[in-house]
Amino acid sequence: MFGSTSKRQIFTRVNDEIILIHQDSLTSSSNFNSCNCYLVKIGDKEYVVIDPGCSRSKLNKTLRQNGIEYSNLKYAYITHGHSDHVVMLNYIQEKNPNIESYIHELDREYVVNPMAYISTLFDVNYMENNKKYNDFMDAINYYMTRDSTIKVKDSFKMVFDTWDLKERKIDHTFKDGDFLPGDLKVILAPGHTPGMCLFFNERDKILFSADIHLSSVGANYNGTTANLCDFKNSITMINKMVDNGIVNMLLSGHGKNPIKENLNGRLSKFYDSIADKEEQILGLLRDKNEMTIEEITEETYKIYMKRFDRYLDTGHMQTYFQETIIIAEASELISNLNVLKELERLNKVKKETSEIGEKWAIN
Repeated sequence: MFGSTSKRQIFTRVNDEIILIHQDSLTSSSNFNSCNCYLVKIGDKEYVVIDPGCSRSKLNKTLRQNGIEYSNLKYAYITHGHSDHVVMLNYIQEKNPNIESYIHELDREYVVNPMAYISTLFDVNYMENNKKYNDFMDAINYYMTRDSTIKVKDSFKMVFDTWDLKERKIDHTFKDGDFLPGDLKVILAPGHTPGMCLFFNERDKILFSADIHLSSVGANYNGTTANLCDFKNSITMINKMVDNGIVNMLLSGHGKNPIKENLNGRLSKFYDSIADKEEQILGLLRDKNEMTIEEITEETYKIYMKRFDRYLDTGHMQTYFQETIIIAEASELISNLNVLKELERLNKVKKETSEIGEKWAIN
């Protein structure tokens, strides 16, 4: 069922108890800080909101068209601490001060402490010592301190305004195996972040799969707290649940949802997006014997940017991406580092320290 008479779908009623509020389109809104948001009915008039990261207008329209008041929102469950999954939490708490928010303890700090959140995405120490990132570090320092003497470029102001970095209130934490109102079992699925959790409705065989999202962009592991071994294990865990007939629908944080067809095939493809990056780096090392992380990034970044070609070619997005390319480069640097750490763990590469810096080479 479509939740809007306009061409752009605002929400979908998944079943009698679950409403999916669709994330913003990147090409239409320039908004990276958006994810799919879910409303789950837990009583005659009470609802849980899972990952309040949709736009304010979509949330308001969905509530209004379904006869739901903000006072009906009893709980907010957060799958993990990335800003796109919590950006609307403060707004909802202002509208309903009685709503109770939950997240896993391992991700709590990233929501309540903006600098801790930045540190999950970037190697701040490295960036502070590299002139290439001076402007970006100025923007971080400004948004942490609000020091008016720090000049911030418009491009970085756009990014931080979108991220809406601020302290956010978390009332409670849950742990693996807990059962939450809405007949939802908490399943810890680390890797993307240390405390990312999935929510499982056993009766309907529905799994809220967070950022194991199966979209064409592939797996995202470009943060200092990402762990590829854990991430791959979490994907494999879901695949086994599908194999065993325990899960037959995924409701994820990104991409087109609900996901009901070819779950095993799509999970395997999502898993392979990690393996493909590993092979890409191994190929570079085979060709050139040894490389620094910066040298690897120069090569892999060319491929990374091809994912965004269709956005770069569309009007207002072109300037936006060109001006904020430095953030994507810093993100790709961390992504490569995570892959190299995993390859080192698997004894596929060795790390060497030289006067120039750390290098990786085929074992």
